[in-house]
Amino acid sequence: MQKTLLIGLIQVLLILVFPLNVTAVGLGVGPTDIEISDALRGGEYLRTIFIKYTGEGQAIMGLSVTGDISDWVAFYERGELTTPVERVTAIAGEWTYVIVQFSIPDNAPVGSTTGTIHVNNIPPEGNGEGGVTVALQGKVDVNIVVTGTQILTGEVSSVTAGDTEVGYPLRIEVHFRNTGNVVATPQIDVEITKDDAGIDSLTFAETRVNPEKSEAISVGWDTDGRELGDYAAHVAISLDEEVIATQDLNFAILPVGTLSRVGIFEELSLQGEPKLGTITKVQATFSNSGLIDTRAKFIGELYCDDELIDTLESEEALVPVGQRDILTSYVTPEKQGDYNIRGYINYEGKKTEVKEISFSIGEANGGRSFNWVILAVTVIAILAGALVYMAIRRKRGKPA
Repeated sequence: MQKTLLIGLIQVLLILVFPLNVTAVGLGVGPTDIEISDALRGGEYLRTIFIKYTGEGQAIMGLSVTGDISDWVAFYERGELTTPVERVTAIAGEWTYVIVQFSIPDNAPVGSTTGTIHVNNIPPEGNGEGGVTVALQGKVDVNIVVTGTQILTGEVSSVTAGDTEVGYPLRIEVHFRNTGNVVATPQIDVEITKDDAGIDSLTFAETRVNPEKSEAISVGWDTDGRELGDYAAHVAISLDEEVIATQDLNFAILPVGTLSRVGIFEELSLQGEPKLGTITKVQATFSNSGLIDTRAKFIGELYCDDELIDTLESEEALVPVGQRDILTSYVTPEKQGDYNIRGYINYEGKKTEVKEISFSIGEANGGRSFNWVILAVTVIAILAGALVYMAIRRKRGKPA
């Protein structure tokens, strides 16, 4: 009886020491379907799908395609359209976005071609011991209608520019929408005049706009060394050498310090989970809500257990009017402890409010380590008590 009791007790303790890792997990993938109409042979089309993992920590998601479009598709991480990927890392509770590029072959059949995008979790290596892997699957149905007719058209909704200060670029913003079925690269020609005399000219044709998409295209003119005063700009927008819109704009080049500078420190965040001895990006989001382009830099301090251990400073960035930029600096936690980052953004001599963010570094996994010493002592004490109890029973003459 005592042996059976002891064996059962040991089994319970082993379960406590080595718990079975079972968590409720789920996977959401959207949109449920993608349709591209009027696709052109040889054309490229970009779409975005999103993934939401609802487990714990993070998971690796594999990306694949089946159907007749399987050779037409490549996947990219958002913001990185140079290197295709076959898997992405999904952080629990956060949206993960994937750019899907559809490249229509020159010999693609005219008409409807279908396929399916699949998203599946990939179990981490070594997960077979002490854990249970849940199979997660999601899919997006795709229908592409290929036409043999190229349509290159677009429309301009507005062309704007504001005053600037000498040494800061003049920003001309063109709002263009691609109404055709192929990628459009609008050409923007600008003629600058002062007192009806030609001063300078420039041409900009570097922004590719996908079908059915709109872009705010910014064209900059360098004002270094220019005379103060009133100017005019004649702007012409063309597609395939055909002018589709023109606009005359008036602006002024003013002394430095004339226009107000207003900036907002929107967010301080970390890219990924900090780990011991690993470089982590610190991202400070700055929004320029003033009247002129503004140079901005993040300046911060790194504390560990309330002790200042390092200072942080990002590269200075020129943030255009009405836009936001991410100012990046880096930290490398060298020891375990509770960390805190505090900092502000300096823009043209002005300072934003201070923001801060905290994280903890434990052992290898980046979290606080479990107190295995206390658990081990507890286990030994319980086993010792069971052995003493069995010894007393034997002395009384009862079988063990």
